[in-house]
Amino acid sequence: MRVTNIDTLSAFIDRLISERIKLYHFETKLDDEKSAQHQRDVVDAIKDKLEQLFVQSMSSDQYEYIDEKRTFGQERIDEVKKLIDNIEELTVNDLDVGAAYYEQQEGNATPQQYMDNELKLREANEKRSNSKNEIDKAFKGAVEIG
Repeated sequence: MRVTNIDTLSAFIDRLISERIKLYHFETKLDDEKSAQHQRDVVDAIKDKLEQLFVQSMSSDQYEYIDEKRTFGQERIDEVKKLIDNIEELTVNDLDVGAAYYEQQEGNATPQQYMDNELKLREANEKRSNSKNEIDKAFKGAVEIG
């Protein structure tokens, strides 16, 4: 039985990527041949482990592993996503308030245009208020899950 983050396919691939990035830096940014050679050896060893995993799994027609469980959890991730979406919405609402304010300041507005702008301004401010409440609600949900 393979164990996540230790000897699973995903663990080897993740480690191969990290070690290959290090090799890239030793070769191109740091110009350190001794460290670069060490990294080549590490990368080759991981490739060998990957090949062994494939041969072993294919020849036995099975791949058994213990998957990873996360403490942060999808529910908390969803709350953080809501928080980010609400921040973006608040930004747009702030822009709408600014646009309505500047349109209202133009001196050539008819009474109907003034009323339309006043409605836009009030609507944008209501949306801003709602967005701020949703940000606090989402943050509270992300922090207090569990």
